[in-house]
Amino acid sequence: MIDPHDEVFSVRDILDSQLQSSDERKIGRVADIEAEQCADGSLKLKYLVVGPQALARRVHPYVEAFFRFFLRDRFEHRIPISEVTKFGPTLYLRAKAEHYPVGQSERWIAKHILRWIPGSRL
Repeated sequence: MIDPHDEVFSVRDILDSQLQSSDERKIGRVADIEAEQCADGSLKLKYLVVGPQALARRVHPYVEAFFRFFLRDRFEHRIPISEVTKFGPTLYLRAKAEHYPVGQSERWIAKHILRWIPGSRL
């Protein structure tokens, strides 16, 4: 039996959605999702995955391996779906930005990789 209060979302509705904390800071985008298969065969969304490795995984496994070599899983983060208070083009999260360990990868990539590229001016 389907509960009329349950909302149904497709992967397209969630992937690449902006994440916004309760203090109205944009803290990143959803790169991947993790779901669990229930006994009845349905899928239950468990985590939003954020980080450059998850995004690279969408491109190709070799690209993910390259990112894993350099980043060593430091910036791959999972946010429990229970943290989402409102769905839409923006996913609104329950806590303040500092509660979520996201957004550090861009600074690390600029400091350790991009600065070596000629013309980057970093």
